[in-house]
Amino acid sequence: MADRFRNLKLTGDPDRDFAELLIASYEQTLFLAKAQLEYGGDRQLRETAQKIQDEQQQKIDALKEWQVRSRQSDYRSQPNQTPSGEGPLDRQAQAGGSRQPASPSPAPPPKPAAAQPPANTPLVSGTVQKVDEAAGKVTLDHERIPNIDMDAMTMAYRVADPAILKGVKAGDRVRFSADRVNGQLAITRIQKAR
Repeated sequence: MADRFRNLKLTGDPDRDFAELLIASYEQTLFLAKAQLEYGGDRQLRETAQKIQDEQQQKIDALKEWQVRSRQSDYRSQPNQTPSGEGPLDRQAQAGGSRQPASPSPAPPPKPAAAQPPANTPLVSGTVQKVDEAAGKVTLDHERIPNIDMDAMTMAYRVADPAILKGVKAGDRVRFSADRVNGQLAITRIQKAR
């Protein structure tokens, strides 16, 4: 895992690099927690490892969702965000110079609500890791999703309609479609693989 940090190619974009490094850090901690859950015997340490696993996976999922969103052509950074190069560390480095900080960029205009995704989005193979019907989410270990340019990974997704989770359980091999629904990634169809 330590090699991963050394081999990461930084882009120079503070947001993208931060997300990539943070994911690597969380995944390293997640790896340790999984090892403890698989091989450890102490109840207290196993409870700690389980808590870490649950929390870190949610953080990783959120960061990966941001990475996918940030690659979309219509992506805009969050309103009232300090422009790149104008943060506190940048100002500290420029303290000797006469450069004035740029005023924050105005918030982007609100986007109209997106229509429901087309029914012809590709079906992708995956394995269900966890189903949370109450939250309307499913965690999938899946292959690449071409229509949203997402690499193969394990990630929790919202579902467009909670009814599609009926009868789906952890361990099921499935085929599913994912797309943007009202600006957010969501599973639009899911069926058990034959």
